[in-house]
Amino acid sequence: MSSRATILVVDDEFGPREAFRMLFKDCYRVITVGSGKEAMAIIDSEGDKIDLILLDIRMPEDDGITVLQEIKSRNPEIEVAMVTAYASVETARDALKYGAIDYLIKPFDRIDAEEIVRRGIMRRREQRESKVALQRLQLVNSTLQGEIEKARKDVKEHFVGTVRALIAAIDAKDHYTAGHSERVASLTRHLGKACDIAGKELELLCQAAQVHDIGKIGINEAILRKKGPLLAEEMKEMQMHPAIGAEILASVDFLRGVIPAVLYHHERYDGTGYLRGIKSDNIALYARIVSVADAVDAMASDRPYRKAMSVGQVWQQLYDGAGTQFDPELVKIALNIRLPDIQQYLTNTSRQVKR
Repeated sequence: MSSRATILVVDDEFGPREAFRMLFKDCYRVITVGSGKEAMAIIDSEGDKIDLILLDIRMPEDDGITVLQEIKSRNPEIEVAMVTAYASVETARDALKYGAIDYLIKPFDRIDAEEIVRRGIMRRREQRESKVALQRLQLVNSTLQGEIEKARKDVKEHFVGTVRALIAAIDAKDHYTAGHSERVASLTRHLGKACDIAGKELELLCQAAQVHDIGKIGINEAILRKKGPLLAEEMKEMQMHPAIGAEILASVDFLRGVIPAVLYHHERYDGTGYLRGIKSDNIALYARIVSVADAVDAMASDRPYRKAMSVGQVWQQLYDGAGTQFDPELVKIALNIRLPDIQQYLTNTSRQVKR
């Protein structure tokens, strides 16, 4: 039996199958099949030997999500990465829900494909090692609890990696906002600390900031990149991204606490925002904090419809929006802590967007 890790490629098209085979054949044992039915036969015969499956979502006779469910029902330990030319909120949500480790969008980038395969095989190896260790630990009750906690941490890290992959997919659709989520999370951390939020609550707040725009994966790419003003129907679609984001996160247990911040980060303090038009303290605190950080980064960055504002203009806009767009107390806090941390952040952001 080969000691090399085994990859199973499932795609109805010969081209992608062969591309994956040629890319990985020197390092891994690669099996290619053209349908979900053939994949199930391979899994039934040698499922324990398979480390990672690269599974096409759209095949003439097979729905990739259905095949994913069947794979996980037969052998839940096999890692699966979905391959698709079409990124949608439904497939993203279902892939997360049914246990896919990641998303690879056609035409795939070689470096991205190699990283996904490396991570999937590493996780499979760790799972095997953990399984053996757990079987031993079942005989030693004194150490069992620590291993259970490690397993829970592994599951959490798995979902975090998948969410980050979806954020990267959004950045790929709209290069003007590339890195936006990370910068908003950084600024949110400054604001959270200034509001005396610490520990696990601060980490939850920063997670909310990092995924606040995840719903944009369900928005038409042409709308995200449009340079002129959006038409009414385009604006209506754009305004759905908080609801789409909340729907994606609803299936991830440990991220449910961030849903209010994602859902309400475009509400305004005076009640004229969207989606629900709620106002003042009825808007979740985390959403009000993320709203300030989101707006600051947006103003300090180039967008299709305007150039980045100067540092002074950003602070003036923030000041002018106190009590209407923003929570006035949070504006005070933001203005009070602007030197040196946030002003330096804005300066760095301006440099990044001008490169």
